[in-house]
Amino acid sequence: MALKNVESRLERLFDRTFAKGLRSHVQPIEIAQRIARELDLAARIGPSSTMAPNDIRIFLSAEDTPRFHGFEQSTIDELASSVREHALQESYDFVGPVSVQIFEDTSLTMGQLGIRVNFVSGRPQPKLVSMHGGQYNLSERPQIIGRTAECDIMVADPNVSRRHAEIWSTPDGVGLRDLGSTNGTLVNGRRIETVLVTPHDEISFGSQVFRIELA
Repeated sequence: MALKNVESRLERLFDRTFAKGLRSHVQPIEIAQRIARELDLAARIGPSSTMAPNDIRIFLSAEDTPRFHGFEQSTIDELASSVREHALQESYDFVGPVSVQIFEDTSLTMGQLGIRVNFVSGRPQPKLVSMHGGQYNLSERPQIIGRTAECDIMVADPNVSRRHAEIWSTPDGVGLRDLGSTNGTLVNGRRIETVLVTPHDEISFGSQVFRIELA
């Protein structure tokens, strides 16, 4: 499912003419598929979870690299998103933020692709991510989630209270507290008061669904 989602997004980055020109070249979805395979091969079972590489380096031939000019950052963003989605699907964790870079390798010929993955420690930047695509950086300062524009994170949903919940980062994870909302704050379908949430949890405010992203 994660690869199908990123495939549709990557296809929207390139018009039909550009895609046809790439037919004998490396395709963006091919890169995403190779990255997912490399993550699975390099994943390590730790004391409490399975860790996946977070540093991904992509090597393209001199003929393929120019094809991504003008699309490189958008492609990198989508590929990084595919890494996070694949990790979520496979219940992987990371030792630091996800980094994706593209390099030219003159030893490769057109259509060839190289992928190197590694574990690079670092402090992740937690985000609250909407299933509709919105992203909100979190900090140690509690941020108010609610229906009004005065809130730090506004959720336009009639089932969300004016001041619905608050969320903040901690050394142990992400804290979430309901502020006495009418319809409650749900984590994995259960109404909560104050909890620590992880990337594997589904958070609901009204009909809007969110998750935590730590990389």
